[in-house]
Amino acid sequence: MPDLETKLARSRSALLDEIEQPPLAVVRRRATRIRRRRSVAAGATALAVLGVIGLAARPWHQDGPPTVTATDPPAIAPVYRGGGIEIIGLSPTAVYDLDGQIAEVEFADRDNGFAAAGCAPRCPELARTTDGGLSWHEADVRPTGGGPVDLLAFPGGHWLLDGDLDRSSPDGSAWRVVNPPLAEPQAEIGPGMLLRVEQPGGQVVVWSWDRGRLGDLTTQPQLSTARWVAPAPTADGAWWVGGLVGTNPAVSVSRDSGRSWTTVTLADPPDPTDSVTVSTLGTEVYAVARDEAGQVLGIYHSADGGKTFTTTFLAGKGAAAPYTGDLVPLLDGRLLALRGNGAPSSWWVSEDDGRSFDPIPDLPAASSIRRTYAGYVVYGLFSGSWAAFSPNGTNWQKLQVN
Repeated sequence: MPDLETKLARSRSALLDEIEQPPLAVVRRRATRIRRRRSVAAGATALAVLGVIGLAARPWHQDGPPTVTATDPPAIAPVYRGGGIEIIGLSPTAVYDLDGQIAEVEFADRDNGFAAAGCAPRCPELARTTDGGLSWHEADVRPTGGGPVDLLAFPGGHWLLDGDLDRSSPDGSAWRVVNPPLAEPQAEIGPGMLLRVEQPGGQVVVWSWDRGRLGDLTTQPQLSTARWVAPAPTADGAWWVGGLVGTNPAVSVSRDSGRSWTTVTLADPPDPTDSVTVSTLGTEVYAVARDEAGQVLGIYHSADGGKTFTTTFLAGKGAAAPYTGDLVPLLDGRLLALRGNGAPSSWWVSEDDGRSFDPIPDLPAASSIRRTYAGYVVYGLFSGSWAAFSPNGTNWQKLQVN
């Protein structure tokens, strides 16, 4: 019989299916109107405040004891704004010392996350936050082995730290050693499980938070080689995989937990494609072909959930676009990209599905954006070892760790 977690997952999916969601176009219009109202309201509020201050001061009349003015007002976090993007800076509290430059940040939800430094020559303890990155403390677990830190967030707030010795945790607090079972073919992606791609073969593999690697998915995507898999399914349960069909970029999607796949081959750029990634928001899907350096060779947009794609950008020979990391579809319909420490800005947005991008002034330099299980992490903030987290790509919190 299904265990409790499976029953709960099915009940949750059934409940979500009963909730009618507004079309994405409606959501976009609402977001645009809200942004405009906020801009107008900000100016009106400033004028109103000035008027209230003038009336409240009553310079023509003095009653009661004299007003005491604080000589040392409490410090607040700086806020950086531009192009509808907001980054909240560090608070006055102490920054947690990670004992090395940030190598990976992962969040299971808006509050719970981990940060890891690079393993050179040893792996420091991970740092943990339970308040969205405002404060951090030692996690009492460290990676093992000499490779890059490999930390996985699973549904339900579960965690797996992959290494020479795997460790798992049901909630991020207590960790235990994992002994993976003998690998067996997996007919589907079970509730609470994730997909990973193994190189160089490009096999798509099913993982569990408490048992580790389970085995290859029985029905593989129709790709010559898979190069990328989404860190989490979409809101409607779809799993996206990017790779190649021959030498052409291609994407594959499963809407039945990996039992079957639909593959779409994309237009081939002049330069060789090394990998393909996918970004989604509702029915809007963006596929991105990249070269070995991670630069953009092609952008492909779908407005029907990935059934058909239109090529919106194709780089010329030797002219890859220098956008680094994942593209971020925003609620107002724009597409956010990062140009590592670029000029005149690192932050760029497109209002035409990736055909063209314009810089956003007044935002701090950064190097790349990466999609995580619960949102996005920007690295190299302020041209240093700082990072910020956002659940939606619009509102960012600089992490109090370095």
